[in-house]
Amino acid sequence: MSSDLSFPRRLHPAEIALAALDSLRELLVAAVIGVLVGGGSGRMSPLLGLVVGLGGVGVTVAAGYVRWMNTTYRVSGDALHFRRGVLSPDETTIPIARIQAIDATQGPIQRLFGVHELHVQTAGGGSGGEIVLRAVSDLAGRELREVAGLPEPTHVDLPEWRLGAGGLLVTALTAPQIGVIVPVIAGLTAAGDDLLFGRSGERLLDRLPTDPGGIALVAAALAGAAFVLSFIGAIVAFGGFVLVRDGERLRIRRGVLQRRAASIPLGRVHAVDIVEGVLRRPFGLASIRMETAGYRSEPAVAQVLVPLLRVGDAGKVLREFVPGLALEPRALQRPPGRARRRYVQLPVLAGAIVGAAVTAVWPAAWPVIPALAILGAAEGVLRWRAAGWRLDGARIVIRQRLLARRTLVARADRLQEHGLSVSPLQRRGRLASFQVAVGSGRRGRVRHLDRNIARELFERLRPTRVHA
Repeated sequence: MSSDLSFPRRLHPAEIALAALDSLRELLVAAVIGVLVGGGSGRMSPLLGLVVGLGGVGVTVAAGYVRWMNTTYRVSGDALHFRRGVLSPDETTIPIARIQAIDATQGPIQRLFGVHELHVQTAGGGSGGEIVLRAVSDLAGRELREVAGLPEPTHVDLPEWRLGAGGLLVTALTAPQIGVIVPVIAGLTAAGDDLLFGRSGERLLDRLPTDPGGIALVAAALAGAAFVLSFIGAIVAFGGFVLVRDGERLRIRRGVLQRRAASIPLGRVHAVDIVEGVLRRPFGLASIRMETAGYRSEPAVAQVLVPLLRVGDAGKVLREFVPGLALEPRALQRPPGRARRRYVQLPVLAGAIVGAAVTAVWPAAWPVIPALAILGAAEGVLRWRAAGWRLDGARIVIRQRLLARRTLVARADRLQEHGLSVSPLQRRGRLASFQVAVGSGRRGRVRHLDRNIARELFERLRPTRVHA
């Protein structure tokens, strides 16, 4: 098979359609902008419009064909070479030894033609892969994986975890998909002038209710719309989720509209993060995220190891799929009792400030000041009770709470950094804060530890120096 790939090979002809659709999308965007800028004053006969439209489609198909003819990949000299471009061709070369994963996605268009989009990932790669082959057949994909030493699993008895229909529904109901909501908000912001001003100059803001009941109703409507978008986003993102451990490699498949298949070496998983969200913690539920340097710039859903499970099952799942980061069922060391008031002070102050701001707008709402201060105190106590740490040989465990409770389990030898900080107020109380960071950028922090214990932990994680 290596001899077949040693000669330049084109992508599947479906790439012509994909490239044509990209060009057509750009033309449509330009046409819409032109109509908006021009105010729609120009008139065009239906026949001329049809001719122009067919001409545009013909141009995009021709451009897609030219792009497909000038896009090739090959394997020679123990490296993968990817060449594309017409006037100034661009070639990317990756040594085979550096390829750690070949991920696959399949959108509606790829599914129509029976092809996949392959993302060639390396240890230092980021979002999208260093080489992206947008239209590759199943056979060509298998050949490339075999040459890279990453064949598809052949065993049927591999450890497997699936998200069923009930779990998917609970995941969608309890996990806000910020990645879905933010683009919608950004789109509304970009269209702010059209939303806030009518053609006659009347502002939409002037028509909004000003009484507390009306404002609450508008806020509830916006929250409901955001929840619906989040729910749909979770269904689309996590539908068909399957986790398989194939030796020293994790394979994850997920997605409804855009089917994705990722292959992640266990050696690249530097830490896992057990997240107990606000809506999940009362029911003893959580999700597990993997902290991997190569996937740092990927969307949050691409970093999910397990979308939903019971907190008590986290240790068992980790032992089966990521044994190097298995969470042992032992108690954590907690901050001292004298640190409790320091955990409480900041949330109480924040609650009082928010209450004061509400009262400034609506004086009759003054009771929210003590109510929010009390809630802040309760939150502070919960943060103090949740905080803790443990050093299990080659693993460091750090738990913290900021509304959601998170437990970071990291390999001590893969920490990007660890630090110790002491504020003037902490110095008086003989306290210190300790934090670690992994390659993905995720940080774990325990505030207000006993200063001597924090210093001892810092020294135990200090890399051992080897002298000649």
